Amino acid sequence: MKFSLNPATESALYLTRTFNAPKDKVMKAWLDAGELQKWWGPMAAVDWKPKVGNTFRFDYPLVAGDKAAVVGEFRDISDDMLVLSWVGEGGKKALGGTLVTVEFRKVAKGIELALTHELLPTGAARDAQRAEWLGRLERLGQALA
Repeated sequence: MKFSLNPATESALYLTRTFNAPKDKVMKAWLDAGELQKWWGPMAAVDWKPKVGNTFRFDYPLVAGDKAAVVGEFRDISDDMLVLSWVGEGGKKALGGTLVTVEFRKVAKGIELALTHELLPTGAARDAQRAEWLGRLERLGQALA
């Protein structure tokens, strides 16, 4: 997995990972709520119906019964790209409005997934999101294997 960042830019994160899997399988892992729940990570509830203009919500359990959530809107969905607004609620790592773009690129060994998470408020927020996305992409790779 590649991690690339202009050190002068705290507000954006860019990751790539190549999966040895057909494009339709990788995209289904993102677009089908049941498939997404297999690799995304622990969620208390998920509302995920990919269609431009639809909203989504992931509720996450926290210690002591508290909850955190990610909410957003599907901004663009195509054969090559998924674009989401992304807002964290609750917990220590809550984020204001950010933008996540996932690109699906055919390469010789399968599909290269390029993920950009931008409009992050601080370098610390970027680093926290980096850790979370790296974990998600690792679990996605395991689910696709």
